Amino acid sequence: MRITFCVPVLMAAVLFHAAPAPAQSFGQGVIEIEGPLEAAGVENGTTVIKVMGLTVFVTPDTKLTSPTASLVHGDLGTGPALPGRMDPGFIGGHAIVTGTRDVSGIYAKQVYVEPAENHLIGTVTLNDGTGFEVEGMPVVLLPVSSDAQAYPKQTPESGTPPVAYDPRLPGSPLKNSAGFEIAPGSVQVGSDIVVAGYYVPTPDGKGTIYAYGATASGDDDASQTPRVSILRAECRQRAADEIEWDVRGSTVPPSGSVTILNAAGTVQYGTAAVTPDMSDPGKGQYRYRADIRKATQQCPAGVLARFTVGGKTYTATAVVERR
Repeated sequence: MRITFCVPVLMAAVLFHAAPAPAQSFGQGVIEIEGPLEAAGVENGTTVIKVMGLTVFVTPDTKLTSPTASLVHGDLGTGPALPGRMDPGFIGGHAIVTGTRDVSGIYAKQVYVEPAENHLIGTVTLNDGTGFEVEGMPVVLLPVSSDAQAYPKQTPESGTPPVAYDPRLPGSPLKNSAGFEIAPGSVQVGSDIVVAGYYVPTPDGKGTIYAYGATASGDDDASQTPRVSILRAECRQRAADEIEWDVRGSTVPPSGSVTILNAAGTVQYGTAAVTPDMSDPGKGQYRYRADIRKATQQCPAGVLARFTVGGKTYTATAVVERR
């Protein structure tokens, strides 16, 4: 009902109260596109992508990322299919483009792609080393590095093809609700879990979720060894020179402050105070939120949290969700 009543009001405002400057309204401006990635290639000597029927120019300065890695233009539409998929690269997947437009076309500043935008929040119903299921849905945790394996390990008896590490979409370590790494085999049946990845249907109708990230209930370490985590890092490009940050995480011990920087540690954005986490004794929590104007850099691909205890520094890194 809100949409039904709001749309006429907005349309009326546009039709009757907007300044009559049609020639200027089609000049330069900021643009955002979110939709299926239909193609990636070269047209008239220029690298382009097509999203939702729109041709977008990709320049050497365009930042290309998946949920867990930085990409190059060739990763988008060529190369082997990602686990479980048939299309090359990220073709047919979900894309978010932010950039600018002028009379000559649309130019991307940032392109974020993933095979699909699927999430599953539920309970672990199977975890016996040969199968890992959430609400009866098979889940495969993608390998985090070239020398790691998917979890659970795919065997010929499972009927699922082996899942190899792919640098275009590596997995992230399984973490608990505090953001600290835990072993997949330690997660008990009945545990709460949040899975992020992409769903691939199978002939039997059950399908599989290939997860690049997951958070499950469970303890990582009962000791008070100092450490810091990043639960989520989101950066929104509000304008060409304005970015908005929201970074959350946990610490041990539950006091002090956390400094937020880019992944290389060369740009410092700010600090956040640590407060005790009343729901998890012994651990602290922090949240850094800021709207940075006159920013000289765009949202980075990665972020670093720096936490100092007793003169020793501990760090955590994470891929930035860029919007």
